Amino acid sequence: MIKGDMADMMIKEIFGKVKIYRLLTRVDNRGSLEYVFDENTAIFKVRETRIYSMPKEGTFFGIHYREESNPMTKFVTVIRGRGLDYIIDLREESPTYLEWESIELSEENAFAVLIPAGFGHAFISLQNDTIQLYSVDRSGNDAHSKQINYKDSKIGLKLPIPISEISDYDLSAPFVSESGEEIGEEDPHFYKALDMRKFR
Repeated sequence: MIKGDMADMMIKEIFGKVKIYRLLTRVDNRGSLEYVFDENTAIFKVRETRIYSMPKEGTFFGIHYREESNPMTKFVTVIRGRGLDYIIDLREESPTYLEWESIELSEENAFAVLIPAGFGHAFISLQNDTIQLYSVDRSGNDAHSKQINYKDSKIGLKLPIPISEISDYDLSAPFVSESGEEIGEEDPHFYKALDMRKFR
């Protein structure tokens, strides 16, 4: 049995640039198979893939972004559990500047989001033991993002559940009003040193 159709794998586009896909899934007596990258996502060239394991419901990442002058595209999906993915328009000349949308990603719906530069991204796990697959078209130290504080009132992000775990650098990220001075940078050693067991 095949769930989905290759021709209509992209199910929605938001802010004119962010694409939401339903991954093609094959199911038989052995289990299931999902196609993460194929001809439908050929515009996205993967350079680095990370797997984030979130033992606790309410684990939060964001808001992270890359400017259009220094682009990086992200591809995000959930391979176990459930999470709410947020997209924030940070293009200053856009009519939807600072507006946001969210979409639930789960192993059941097999949705994935392709996020280009100029958009903020945040994620919160909605159940224990959620696992996210996160790919980018940059690698190494060139694959890190800038940050904006998720509490920024100009954005008004609404979370469905309380945050249980968040990094120090996300907690101390600057607000939009401060972004012209100095945007926060992700710790370049964070992903090498991260031990998700601390979330248990």
